[in-house]
Amino acid sequence: MSTYYELLGVPPSASELEIRSAYGRDVLGLQNETSDKVAQFRAALDAAFATLVDPVKRSAYDEALAVAAKNGAAEGSDESDAAFRYALRGGLWFAGGGVLTAATYAFSQGTYLIAWGPLLFGGFQLVRGLLRYLTVPSGARKSSQLAILGGLIALGILCAGFVGVTEGMGAQDSALGTKWNAMIEATGLDVAQANELVIGVANRPGPWDATDSADMAKASALYGRIADAVEASTAPSRLEWYRTGMAKNFRDAAAITHDFSLLTAASPASAFTALDSRWQAFVDEATQLSDRFDTQEGTTTR
Repeated sequence: MSTYYELLGVPPSASELEIRSAYGRDVLGLQNETSDKVAQFRAALDAAFATLVDPVKRSAYDEALAVAAKNGAAEGSDESDAAFRYALRGGLWFAGGGVLTAATYAFSQGTYLIAWGPLLFGGFQLVRGLLRYLTVPSGARKSSQLAILGGLIALGILCAGFVGVTEGMGAQDSALGTKWNAMIEATGLDVAQANELVIGVANRPGPWDATDSADMAKASALYGRIADAVEASTAPSRLEWYRTGMAKNFRDAAAITHDFSLLTAASPASAFTALDSRWQAFVDEATQLSDRFDTQEGTTTR
């Protein structure tokens, strides 16, 4: 027992009667015991009883307990502060490594490996510091210290989580990019054939004839097949607008060439003029789409 009160099993506010009653009970319980440990315990009981039933001795003893408690609290606070500083250093390394990792990843196109060193070192130091801090009595831990450590841990985890999530999204976009490029390559021959058919009709001399209509019908089928492939594909998130624009563009080309295929030599000139205007609008839209893509991706190849 750490105090006479605890030895006798009474509270510090116990009356003299309560103390005498507790002492008598304990002595009675030891009456038939004769070991050395019992003798030592009896001596401790006697000392506790003698001190607590004497008002002067009890007052001095209570003062000594108060001083000891104060000193213990101070020592506990000092130990808590020392353990907190140790954990704080680890927390700062951990959070700093996380921030540096996230910042370099966000602004350096994923070049972030150099920052994993501080993050991992900080995590190790933080765990060591927390283990030491948790050995401090709970009463000596300050809520402000716990809040600071919790904030640093949360910051480090959020930064690391940002990198992890972004990396996962990047990997997903990369896989979609591979599929997108495969689709572009697979439809490349159809695009070339359809364009050649349209150019061939445009450059063919003489009046409109059945061959021109047949070639336009073939071009329409090719453009439609390309539009279907684009609509069925999935592009990286940054190119979704481009996929949507391409699908519409090829769908328009399919519709215009289909209408061309319905013309005959007897069709009025106004019909040819209207379709030529629609085709020119299609070409302008395709050019704008291509220019926007080049601006975003910084390349002139697709």
